[in-house]
Amino acid sequence: MSKVTRRDFLIAAGAAAGTGLVGEFAFSWLRANKRIENPIAFYPHRGWEDYYRDQYAYDRRFSWVCSPNCTHACRMIGVERNGVVTRIEPAYDVSRYADLDGNTASAHWHPRGCNKGYTIHRRVYGPYRLKYPMVRRGWKQWADDGFPYLTAELRDKYGFTSRGKDTFIKLEWDEAFRLAAAGFSAIAAHYSGDEGYAKLASEGYPEPMLEAMHRAGTRTIKCRGGMGVLGFIGKYGLYRFSNMMALLDHHVRGVDEKAALGGRKWSNYTWHGDQSPGFPFVHGLQSSDCDMNDLRNSKLHIQVGKNLVENKMTESHFFIELIERGGTIVAITPEYGPVATKATYWLPVRPGATDTALFLGISKILIDEKKYDEAFLLRHTDFPLLIREDNLRRLRAADVFPNYKPGLQPDGPSISEQHLEPDQYERLGDFVVFDAKKNSLAPITRDDVGDRVEQQGLNPALDWRGTVTLVNGKQVEVRTL
Repeated sequence: MSKVTRRDFLIAAGAAAGTGLVGEFAFSWLRANKRIENPIAFYPHRGWEDYYRDQYAYDRRFSWVCSPNCTHACRMIGVERNGVVTRIEPAYDVSRYADLDGNTASAHWHPRGCNKGYTIHRRVYGPYRLKYPMVRRGWKQWADDGFPYLTAELRDKYGFTSRGKDTFIKLEWDEAFRLAAAGFSAIAAHYSGDEGYAKLASEGYPEPMLEAMHRAGTRTIKCRGGMGVLGFIGKYGLYRFSNMMALLDHHVRGVDEKAALGGRKWSNYTWHGDQSPGFPFVHGLQSSDCDMNDLRNSKLHIQVGKNLVENKMTESHFFIELIERGGTIVAITPEYGPVATKATYWLPVRPGATDTALFLGISKILIDEKKYDEAFLLRHTDFPLLIREDNLRRLRAADVFPNYKPGLQPDGPSISEQHLEPDQYERLGDFVVFDAKKNSLAPITRDDVGDRVEQQGLNPALDWRGTVTLVNGKQVEVRTL
């Protein structure tokens, strides 16, 4: 239809009225357009819609596991287009794979992944990703000067005492590899032999540590393979590299292959401290915890230095479900952080000062007021085991009972399931409890847990103190843990 201006309309209307021509032709331009049954089909151009349809198109989908230090190893789906990963999605397939016993996860574990995992490709393609090696300028100068032994003065000169204030220089890969190899060689040479032993002794290292080195400078090289279970090939590679330092020891000290020693590994728990180092010291296990999904069933949840709001985000929905179910949350942290904002109670502590006092105080109240499950402690913990007060070690059965024979059975769980080796068992030995019913000492093995305690006819005392005579005739004071 042609465009009609207001002026054209008034002229035509006036002319028609003046002449009396009200015929059909006078107002034909006011007639409605032809009826359109399907406006969408009639729409002139719809090609622009393809941009929206194609924004999620892809060339390939692939499975991968997001396995950083959160330890949750989420199975994810990557979507690729034109050779570029465009997005990452949850796989929603936890029921498809199982553990060695055939157990699968339930739908409650969905969705796997977190905001960090979903956006990792943006970091990979981001402008701030480091794509070449760099070295601290002071360290490079130390290397160029031939790696002289670091006296107090040289530590200052090369910036070892002012970390964070130095600048970095870009390197080529070949030069970075050469400098790293030269650095390892120099360190191994500095601390090998009697001269190296004397240097370490002058720096204050204790005698037991020095004796464990066996005069091999490579033993000062400590490697940590990250959370190794998260990447057996890549992350455990650093432990293999530590073993390969035996090749360097052969070169530096000139010893044969049987006498050559590799580096040392920094375990995540006992030395590095990335995990809870107190756990294996107390329990002998590395954080043998319940499944994260059990959070949703908790009535009381205590977080000590933990941050389930910003970390462990994949499983944090169980923490949120705990809140929704009315659970009580206690946050023990130095600062009023993200967890404290969600907590029912926030207990501020000072690390190394009031935190120990807090936990000892809680323990004392639980013991004094008997707010514990005594049957559980007797059957499933080491609380009834006797401790020697002269050396604070567990009392061994072989130290008390003459001609004692180890009590573990070959078909028991320690040997048949956990594959405890004879040399390991020889070091561990069996322990001792005070049998309250028989009023005497009794040996106990590491298999005597739970129902096995009663099956062995044992009735351990939870709280006992006394004097025992060892097989060598020495008398020592002992007490339950």
